[in-house]
Amino acid sequence: MKAAIAQFIFETNTFNPVEAETTLFSQGGTWCVGEPAVRRWAQKVPSQLSGSLDILEAAGWTTAPVLAIMCGSPAGRLSRACFAKIRSEIAAALRTAMPADVLLLHLHGSACATGEDDVEGNLIEMARNELAFSGSIVVSLDLHANITRRMLLHASALTAYRTMPHTDFVATGHRAAHLAMQGTLGRTITHAKIAALIPPTTTNDLVGPLATILNHARQFDNNKGIADISVFPVQPWLDIPELGSSIVVTGNDQTKARTVALKLAQIWYAQRHEWTTGIQTWKEIKMHLQQKHTSPWMLVDSADATTGGSAGTSAEILRQLLPLNYTFPGDILLWIVDPAAVIAAHRGYTNFVIGQQSISFSAHVQWTGEGKFTARGRSYTGQDFSMGSAAVLKNGQLNVVITSEPVLGSDPAFYECVGLDPNKAHAVHVKSLTGWQAGYEAPPSRGLIFEGTGYSNLNFEVLPFSSRHRDIFPLNKNPTTPISIWQSN
Repeated sequence: MKAAIAQFIFETNTFNPVEAETTLFSQGGTWCVGEPAVRRWAQKVPSQLSGSLDILEAAGWTTAPVLAIMCGSPAGRLSRACFAKIRSEIAAALRTAMPADVLLLHLHGSACATGEDDVEGNLIEMARNELAFSGSIVVSLDLHANITRRMLLHASALTAYRTMPHTDFVATGHRAAHLAMQGTLGRTITHAKIAALIPPTTTNDLVGPLATILNHARQFDNNKGIADISVFPVQPWLDIPELGSSIVVTGNDQTKARTVALKLAQIWYAQRHEWTTGIQTWKEIKMHLQQKHTSPWMLVDSADATTGGSAGTSAEILRQLLPLNYTFPGDILLWIVDPAAVIAAHRGYTNFVIGQQSISFSAHVQWTGEGKFTARGRSYTGQDFSMGSAAVLKNGQLNVVITSEPVLGSDPAFYECVGLDPNKAHAVHVKSLTGWQAGYEAPPSRGLIFEGTGYSNLNFEVLPFSSRHRDIFPLNKNPTTPISIWQSN
């Protein structure tokens, strides 16, 4: 038996108007095409792809891992040219692996392009129609995937991460491989769509409402006729059709799968009022920052989280803390995306105007260079990232990293690569919703979540959702169809 394997990961925030180009992957993230290059990458990076290779090759399967493309950061929609390039690369890579019995696609599930709201559905459909692949297509997804009818019609099985923040990439690859090895005889997919959006800041697989749903799902794992149960609290910053959270049950007992999917969806919808943002007032945050602790406070920039597809350009944190400079028990590390300020720092300037809020301040340039790092925390371990050209500005206790590009900056290696030690800091600014908990191995209690400006605003009601896409809680307190069920034949 032979499996062709490809991995493409990108997450869109449709409220971010700046289109993503191929440099977001080739320079800021990962772009590996061809089996030799992909195998080298898989040996270095614990990923969904490497997890599938482990299981399949141990079982004696022939494997053809042919592509791994990973974004440097979530962003706006892929440009038409960028999506066309990625799509053609995936199609060409998969053709080189044919014939194959099984196709494993490790995708995200919330990628959009200009002119295409459902990139993953497009890619799975392409494998069926353009590549004429008639074997089993098993798809792994981020739990923030937006499950669409097109995905379900063309996939043989779906599975998702079970951790938030994400730390189970390899385990997800293992599950996908096992689903591939089980075959598709008599298998059905049951999908429960829930008309509800939830704030990612308080989603955790160990405690809270998400943990409750995941724990209920795990109780059905070993039931006869159930092969996989996946939970999808969708990426909420998508102004697209079919938006909603999901339960997907894969198995060969339609009646049982429908019962399980509906029960889990009902539990989820019933707890919709329990989800909170965790946002604190600036008065509360500033009081916390006057207290010394054995580990750093994490300043969580929720509205401008690059991990949620925001631009990273907000300087709200600098506006709030600059007047209090020299009053804190230790140094504070901040980050703002500002290409013009980076150029000024590289030219030796000492006066700067920073960020979307145009905060004026003087600073000494402590470091300049290219901001490249390899994640070393418990999420995205071993993956290479680049924030482009960067500089470190120091003013009193504030150490401000300015970069030319946004990046997944939820790992301590982000600050370490520019000469700063986050472990010794009093507080560390992260443009990350929950990933910092895995990157820094910090408990949620260390997070001080604030709402500034940006495209990942947690107050969903104020976001400019199109009127035709607003029939979902909390945009509509009483959605027309709170739960809908679909099953494959």
